[in-house]
Amino acid sequence: MLVRLVSDGFVEAKGGKAKETYLKIIPAFESGELPLKSHYAFGWIIYYALHQSGDKEISERKHILANYLKLKVTVPHKLHSMILTEAMRLYKDARDAAFNNKDSIRFSIVGFSGLWGLSNLRPGDWRRKEHEGKPMASTVEKFITLYVDELEEKKMQPSEAFMKVIDEALTAYPDSFNLLSQIAAVRMLQGETDEARRLLRKAILLAPGKFFLWSRLASTVSPLKEMRLHVALLHRALRSPGQEQFKGRIRLSLAEAMIIKEAWPQALWELNKVRQTYEANGWHLPLSYHTCMKKIPSHTVAQDPEPLYGKVAHMADNEIYDSLPPVPAVKTYHKNPSPADRQSGRFSRPQTAWRVTTPEGKNYWLQPARFGIPAELPLGTRLSIRLHNERPVKADLDSVPTP
Repeated sequence: MLVRLVSDGFVEAKGGKAKETYLKIIPAFESGELPLKSHYAFGWIIYYALHQSGDKEISERKHILANYLKLKVTVPHKLHSMILTEAMRLYKDARDAAFNNKDSIRFSIVGFSGLWGLSNLRPGDWRRKEHEGKPMASTVEKFITLYVDELEEKKMQPSEAFMKVIDEALTAYPDSFNLLSQIAAVRMLQGETDEARRLLRKAILLAPGKFFLWSRLASTVSPLKEMRLHVALLHRALRSPGQEQFKGRIRLSLAEAMIIKEAWPQALWELNKVRQTYEANGWHLPLSYHTCMKKIPSHTVAQDPEPLYGKVAHMADNEIYDSLPPVPAVKTYHKNPSPADRQSGRFSRPQTAWRVTTPEGKNYWLQPARFGIPAELPLGTRLSIRLHNERPVKADLDSVPTP
């Protein structure tokens, strides 16, 4: 009778009635009456019950997951992997709920994965799929992101099993700037700041436009020991593409740095921006905002810190690109913007371009103004360039020939 109930229930679960089917079978399972040969089919019913549950049903989904872990099923298996994806969804939903209500029910992806067994990851969990011709993150990559999120929130140390996973992932996904960022966060938790900094420099070379990479790199630099670089990296994060609503923490860090410098007007400017962002989104201001505000002298008038940031902005690029080997080059061609470029409006500020040539005869194009080099220097000007993906990312004058 129970075997038939589970068999028929599996079909019903696939058809959208998984929760109803689950509730019919669970009493028999909890009483120990469910035959072992039905555990596998019941496991799929549990998966469908989880998958068909709403985002807000956190407590119920936790209980269903706990029952799955009591099943006697063969692992590794596709079912086991699908359950992991549902646990990941539950973690995200519980985290989002806790953002607005600190007393909401929590779910630990770290604790769950220890019971699930990371040795049960399958080749399919590592495989990237494509969507509209673009590679999508694999289950393993998504899992690592969530696992590290919880580690950072709770200031926890990773398990040995997880460290093995990220070591394998680094080999599997050498092109993933996000993975490098996650591993850097783990190294920071382990007190390996220099290694974290190295990993983040590598990640930024892969994706220089990601503001969160610059922000995370700034967190590896002490504002007490390297204030100028710390501010330069935060400023670069602030100016990188991304919605303002996600940059409140960056502005808060800049305010904290300005307070250390006793640059009160600039700190107040950033704190005002933080308040505007949080209030516009209906968020509660963080405790650190109030702590900073208490340090600002009364009658302080806010002042735009951009001129101050501009004095150190170049240090952000130097932090990334100075690790690349310098290549000697000579200016061999000068190209001014064409009249058509000037009139078409394609450039808000048309730029002069140089062709530079290495001793091996390789040619590269660069815009001298981008690197703070006077555009009208003569042919034969010697430079030292640094390349990434066969593109000049930094250029310095070696010497200026006398006209």
